[in-house]
Formats: sequence, C-alpha cells, structure tokens
Amino acid sequence: MKKVVKKILLKLYSFLIWSKIVKPEIIVMMDGGICSQMHQYLLGCIYREKGYLVTYDLAFYRNWAKDENGVFDRNFDLLKAFPLLCFQKANQWEAFIYSKVYATNNNYFDQSDEDIFLFDIKPPKYLGGYFHSPKRVFTDLLPKYFQVSPDVLDDDNKLLYREIESVKHSVALHIRRGDLKATHIAYGEPASIEYFRKAVSYMNRTLGEPYFYIFSDELTWVKNELIKELSIHSGQYNVVAINGVDKGYMDLFLMARCAHQITSKGSLGKFAALLSNSSEKIVVLCDDPSIEYVWKERLLNTVFL
Repeated sequence: MKKVVKKILLKLYSFLIWSKIVKPEIIVMMDGGICSQMHQYLLGCIYREKGYLVTYDLAFYRNWAKDENGVFDRNFDLLKAFPLLCFQKANQWEAFIYSKVYATNNNYFDQSDEDIFLFDIKPPKYLGGYFHSPKRVFTDLLPKYFQVSPDVLDDDNKLLYREIESVKHSVALHIRRGDLKATHIAYGEPASIEYFRKAVSYMNRTLGEPYFYIFSDELTWVKNELIKELSIHSGQYNVVAINGVDKGYMDLFLMARCAHQITSKGSLGKFAALLSNSSEKIVVLCDDPSIEYVWKERLLNTVFL
C-alpha cells in the first residue's frame, strides 16, 4: 500500500512541476565533511548564478553522518564556518521525490575534460554524489564565496590562529587517516610514512627552519608512530589537539592561515591551501597520477613527492 501511495504522489508532484504550478528547482545532495560541503555548495552556485532555484538536501546528516567506516562523525558545519552564505535547505519530501524522479548520474561528469560539464543541466534536477568540477569553480567561485574569518573560532583556536600569524615559516602538516588509511577505490593507496618523511625534509631544505603545525584525525598514531620517523625536533612542531571532529572547520581555518601546506589524501589540506591568500605558499601533494592534473592547475607552487 505504501509503495502505491508513493508512486501516486511522485506522479502528482511531477505533474505539478510540468504544469508550472510548482517552481522546478535544482537540489544538490550534501554529504561528507566540510570540504565536500564547500564543493557541493559551489556546484549549486553555478546554477543559482544562472537564475535557477537551488536548494540543498541534508538527509545524509539526519540519517547517517559518519565516514565510510562508520567511525568518525561527519557534521554539517558549512554554515558554522561561513555563516553569511546564501543557503536554502531542501524540503525533505521534495528532496525524496527529486532523488527518485530527477536524479542525474554523477559518473557522467567523472572525466578530465572540463569542457564537458553541468552547464546544460536545467531544473528539475537532483544532483547527488561527487562531480568533476572545472577549474573556474576553484579559481573563481571559491574565493568569491569562501573567505576565512577568525571570528567563527572559539577562544582557544583564536589564540592559536594569532600564534600562527606570527610564525614566518609556518607549515600545516595534515595526516588524513580514518577511512583513507587503507586502499580506497577513489583515492588509491594511503599517504605513506615515506611521503611525509620526504615532505618534511623538503620543507626543511627549502625554508631553513620551518615550524610545523600537525593536524590529524588520529593523533595517537601520529604521536606514537609518525613523529619519530620525521626529520623534526621537539621544538619545531605542535600537534594540534584542541579540535575534535565537531570542530573540523576550525582545523581548516588554522591550516589555511599557515604559510605553507603539506597535504594528505582527502581534501582538507588542499582546501586549506585554496583558502590561503599567499602567492608564495608551497603546497606539497602525494605523487599520485589520479590527482596530479587536477590540483596542479588549481594551486600555485605545487610540489609532488
């Protein structure tokens, strides 16, 4: 009986859109951490700038809100980090209907040719998953909509933010573990200890005496396993432990304030580099052919190790 009712309602709503009684919209599904939310928000901005009604489906944060292993929380932090964004949440019933009737397969956009993209999409449409985005999304739209404001930080993070400002050669060292510490279908092999060893050595050679601010979702592993493998002395680093998964966006802002970034698999270190205003920043990335062509043109002064 429920299936029949749902089917009738789906057809009814489709008729309302077709007859222009209900304004069609583009609904963008949001999931994942703060960087995924930023990326998905920008996807919606493409269409809002074309004059379409754009809303965002937050069902993931009501129903799951975990990483792929079901261990670490994933919170909806976008509006905590960037409270002035123009953001309209999708109606739950409309989002359900759109996901069943108007969904677009994101695999269509999983390609390196950025000329083939979403610009021909018109409402009604439901965009779920992770879409390949052209360079201008990161070079034009990201700085237009996202600026780091220390005002959203709590007192402890504001203190550390000001400290980082005073350090000439500050380096954000991000170690993503969690669901990316093993081989992942989208990200490939995890960043190795050897990669971090080479990255730290490179910064030491290039900058003379850098100071490392270390961020990770598994700080115990970093302290017990990684630190001893790096060419780094006790007065040369700070393992940042003031933020849990509920404050990942604060780690993002602290990393963005650093003069340089050593990134890991995942997006946090890379988005921190995108948010940094310094034209002299050095950004170290894993030598991974699957991401090289993408990040080489999005970021200045990239070094692949």
